[in-house]
Amino acid sequence: MRHLPGDRRRCVLIVDDDPVFTLLAGETLQQAGFEAPVAHSLRTAIALFGSERPDLVLLDVELPDASGFDLCARIRATPAGLDVPIIMVTGNNDTESIARAYEVGATDFINKPVLWPTLPHRVEFMLRARDNMRALRLSEHKNRALLQALPDSIYIIDGDSVILDHITGNELGSGDTLIGKRIESIVPADVAQAARLSMNTATGSGELTTHEFEIGDDGDRRAFEARLRPQADGTFLVILRDATERRRAEAQIEYLAYYDTLTGLPNRQMFVRDVSRAISAAQRAKRMAALLYLDLDRFKRINDNLGHSVGDALLRSVARRLEHSLRVSDVIAAPAERNPGGPGQIARLGGDEFVILLTDIADAAHVARVANRIQQLLGEPFECDGHRFVVTPSIGIAMYPQDGRDIEDLLVKADMAMYQAKDQGRNGHAFYGESMAIRSLGRLELEIDLRRAFDADEFQLYYQPKMDLGTGTIVGVEALLRWHHAERGWIPPDKFIPVAEETGMIVAIGDWVIRETCKQIKAWANTALEHLSIAVNVSVQQFAKEDFVDSVLRTLWQHGIKPYQLELEITESLLMRNVDGTTAALRRLGAAGLTLSIDDFGTGYSSLGYLRQFPVDALKIDRSFVQDLPVSTDAVAICAAIIAMARELKLKVIAEGVETAAQLEFLRTHRCDQAQGYLISKPISSAELERLLGSGSNARYVARSKGALRD
Repeated sequence: MRHLPGDRRRCVLIVDDDPVFTLLAGETLQQAGFEAPVAHSLRTAIALFGSERPDLVLLDVELPDASGFDLCARIRATPAGLDVPIIMVTGNNDTESIARAYEVGATDFINKPVLWPTLPHRVEFMLRARDNMRALRLSEHKNRALLQALPDSIYIIDGDSVILDHITGNELGSGDTLIGKRIESIVPADVAQAARLSMNTATGSGELTTHEFEIGDDGDRRAFEARLRPQADGTFLVILRDATERRRAEAQIEYLAYYDTLTGLPNRQMFVRDVSRAISAAQRAKRMAALLYLDLDRFKRINDNLGHSVGDALLRSVARRLEHSLRVSDVIAAPAERNPGGPGQIARLGGDEFVILLTDIADAAHVARVANRIQQLLGEPFECDGHRFVVTPSIGIAMYPQDGRDIEDLLVKADMAMYQAKDQGRNGHAFYGESMAIRSLGRLELEIDLRRAFDADEFQLYYQPKMDLGTGTIVGVEALLRWHHAERGWIPPDKFIPVAEETGMIVAIGDWVIRETCKQIKAWANTALEHLSIAVNVSVQQFAKEDFVDSVLRTLWQHGIKPYQLELEITESLLMRNVDGTTAALRRLGAAGLTLSIDDFGTGYSSLGYLRQFPVDALKIDRSFVQDLPVSTDAVAICAAIIAMARELKLKVIAEGVETAAQLEFLRTHRCDQAQGYLISKPISSAELERLLGSGSNARYVARSKGALRD
């Protein structure tokens, strides 16, 4: 797909009013060696089509000043647009849109969201097909033998559907000529009938109609595409194309979208879709169902000690045993008189987490037998890459309908029950109903202690350094809340923050964090740490207060803090709650000089189209993408695209969760601005940070950081 030096780079005109789509499409195509000019409207698209003379047009169905269908027809009406491939992009997954795209002259179509790694291949395929058709027209009378080598079979038929000429391609018969025979000689009867109908209704405008069919048995079944175009002399051009490979490619793309490539099991997206249907069926039949959430105990130690290849081999083996457990009738079957309908469905959510749905079950005891059987099967030793070991599962169970009536609710509650199973000693199972009584009591105690801790000033702020990847220096920190309980010791934030949010205490705690941060910035004035900015997470409830902006600005003024030294981190979900109100608040904060960043960027989708509207300064790439760098092609593509998009929008990029030198090197190479994570430093107290960066230590830290980059 790469072009030789001196060759003209092929040009793909992107016509779409979505800046995120055009940025990602342009970045993907440019990396593949294409020129990729962008038009955001019909008027601009027509002008660029005339000046750039693109080799292919990537055209959105919906434009701000016209329909993409209209633009496609206008391009086709020009001499230069007769044979330019046009790929229409649509978010409408309906046959009417697809049919209309072909009616106005589109060459092909793709649906949003686009699987970006496949786009250059799709474009290259269309261009090769266009080149073949050009060669066909140029050489038709000079070199018929060359035409016969083309992949398409082309026929001329008359209005009575009789074949007048066979221009190119192999004949679909015994080798005898097809000239003089009827159209049924080259296509099935139902396709021939549809073709006749198209001929009878043709207006002579050259509109193309398309029909698809399959021939052969299951062992060697091939797909074909038949296209009919009326000619000026009253005949019809029939183009037969073998679409088998395209169908296979589409099937592969669908597989990548809905299946886990490591284990071959359905992924979360497919599981949620299929289970939602199964739950609807259970509701209609008034039957019970159960969701089992399975996590492998201490799986991380296998990856850490034996490597990811052994861990991946183990996950594949676990998947096969889980499938086997659901095919054993004495485990998954209800009593004989109940006649259960099926074994259930399995999916891998990611990491070492699997989920199983059991349908048409008799009672909770039936589900417990399945859980016990899974424990027994997984308890047998595994042989993976020369290693022998035993893994155990912790299984959380949520029942339909008593624990929840939709898949997301059941997943949350099964996950909670799974943690209860771990708390009970691992290698076991727990039902949501059984575990929640214990959890509710523990949560009430935690809530009481949380209120007491706030009044007693037991909270502390720890700081995680952020390193500038260009210089290797520490330029800022993120303030993280910590709680040391007088009796329980350190309480993890993921335990007490949700309780604070549910009780509304997060507002008072958030205000306290901002006040303490300003005090710390003031304390570092005239020291080696005075250059540091401090980032603070802002909760949805805290931001929703009417006086939030005034409160922040008042706190800065009271402590005499320079606004740019305080950075507020907000989530994508917060941005989308009230777009107009949020934008107004952010503009006030930005105008005052505060730095604003979007935290956990990439984990949400709804705010991407609004990104250019929000006055933010930075994006933080979520750790879930960084952790798979640089081995995962998906993670590489996503992180590279986010960085490129941020640079296009003139935003700073910060990566969190950096734990390896390879991750750091990837981010530096792709011009990410800052990074934080355990490779650089874990969260530490202010005293430890002062020892780390004070008295010239930052220079030594720079040298050490550069060494990590080289490693």
